Amino acid sequence: MAEVPTINLALYAHTDVGMVRSGNEDNFLILDLSSGNSWTASEEEPQELLTYSQGYYGSLLAVSDGMGGALAGEVASRMAVETVRDRMLQLQAHEVYGKVPFEERLRLAIEEANLLINDDGQSNPAHKGLGATFTAVATQGNRIYFAQVGDSRAYLIRQGKIYRVTKDQSLVQQMIDLGHITEEEAETHSYRNVILQALGANYLVNVEINSLEMCQLDTLVLCSDGLSGKINQDEIAQIVNKASDFKSACQTMINLANERGGEDNITVIIAQFSGSSLPVADDDAIEPQSLARSPDTPTEINWGIGAKTDPLNQSDLTDQKKEEISSKATEPLPPPPTQSYPFTSKLVKETLETTARTNDLSDRRGPITSVFAAMDFEEKPGVESSESSAADQRVTQPLASDESVSSPADPVYNKPSSSEPKKNHPADHPARRNSKGSLIIISGLVLLSAVALIVVLSLYLKKQSEQRTVQEQEVEKQNQKDGKISRLREKIVEINKRLQAIEKPSLRDKRESWEDSLRKLGTRLDGAAQMSPNDMQLINQVCDEIGNELKKIEDEVNNLQGLIPQQQNNRDPVKV
Repeated sequence: MAEVPTINLALYAHTDVGMVRSGNEDNFLILDLSSGNSWTASEEEPQELLTYSQGYYGSLLAVSDGMGGALAGEVASRMAVETVRDRMLQLQAHEVYGKVPFEERLRLAIEEANLLINDDGQSNPAHKGLGATFTAVATQGNRIYFAQVGDSRAYLIRQGKIYRVTKDQSLVQQMIDLGHITEEEAETHSYRNVILQALGANYLVNVEINSLEMCQLDTLVLCSDGLSGKINQDEIAQIVNKASDFKSACQTMINLANERGGEDNITVIIAQFSGSSLPVADDDAIEPQSLARSPDTPTEINWGIGAKTDPLNQSDLTDQKKEEISSKATEPLPPPPTQSYPFTSKLVKETLETTARTNDLSDRRGPITSVFAAMDFEEKPGVESSESSAADQRVTQPLASDESVSSPADPVYNKPSSSEPKKNHPADHPARRNSKGSLIIISGLVLLSAVALIVVLSLYLKKQSEQRTVQEQEVEKQNQKDGKISRLREKIVEINKRLQAIEKPSLRDKRESWEDSLRKLGTRLDGAAQMSPNDMQLINQVCDEIGNELKKIEDEVNNLQGLIPQQQNNRDPVKV
């Protein structure tokens, strides 16, 4: 039987409201997956989780930054950490899902949190716009798994050096990847708070998971952007490496973030792993392995599936493996939920067999199609003559099969005597009646078809008109965007030409500084050019900022050259 590596954890977590916000929308999670013990921001500090030995099922650390305004952000981050906590314990205890790979169970738990938050944001008007970032570090054996949604961060300190393992899912990170701005510029960029993904923002979420091997004395730091936006990673490493304990390290970083403004909530987790079986790290840079979603991972959690029906159970564990797992689990785990339909189960569609037939139409939701017989369209025949009137009257109301006519004098229900031959009226001939009824039906169908055709044609024309309107609006936005950016590019070229005319050696440094500023503005302009025309408000803001900077540079150039601007010194910025 393979020996489970002995791994000890020493950790601390702390969250702070900051200096500006009235409420704290951050949350964190510490979870011992073997014992089920957990710690979130709303709970008292548990001594048994500050230092403990990792069991067979591993551990989970996570930070979540809520958003949505009012109390919605606090609700979202709480739902995130509590749902992931509960689902991880339930999944590993399940007969089928317990055999799913560890990293895929982590992915499933986070996806489930996304579904619940999205559903609450859609159904509860008070929680509209509900969302939360989620950065998790899960460990099993000597492997570390990093899960990322949003822009909270996870750092790894190894042999005194710090590495950022997670990548922000944000607009500025995308601009960095495209080469439009640098890491340093991103730290102060006006759009650094615009994230591209969050739990609850959409029905589907892409959970990015990376993995690497754990080494002796590896130290993890998880934090919300309230900390990473105020303290760079080198400062984080310096504070953690010099601190006497992790509690004081957390407090020192939070205090420093508050001293630098503390505009956002601040949350930080520090955890260190040690054990005789862990290898000593080398000097090579870390290279996390990206783990794509496995095609075998189910898209929904269904607690009712069993070993005989679920395809994940085809590769049954051997008796020896089951005994090994059983012997390594330290404490019993909570059972899966008892509800027959999980949160993510699909609705059961009603069929003809499950829906009772009834004539009551009050609960019908769909259109009702009326079906008529030919006899429903027949006209009452008139009295043709005194000789045939009694014989030619038609029954206009249905009769029961056993109903008899008691009075031969009744003008409605009277029927001819058997001794009198029936005189057929031309209009009473069966073929004529069928032809008349068929003609009425055909006429009705033609009329309905014509009406349906008109309706369909009207809807089609309306849709075409709406599409043309949308296309025209998109073209207009694109033209507006191109015009703004083109005018700013022309202004940059114009100022550059004027700078080239400055030949005084004493002004060389100043000229180079202006040229560098113009290059940076050009890079920002390239970023705006990459944005969708649908983001005109954002594009306008970027262009206005660039226009203001160009106006300042142009004024300095004019003053330096002794030129008198045609407008006053406090003139407007470049018009875009």
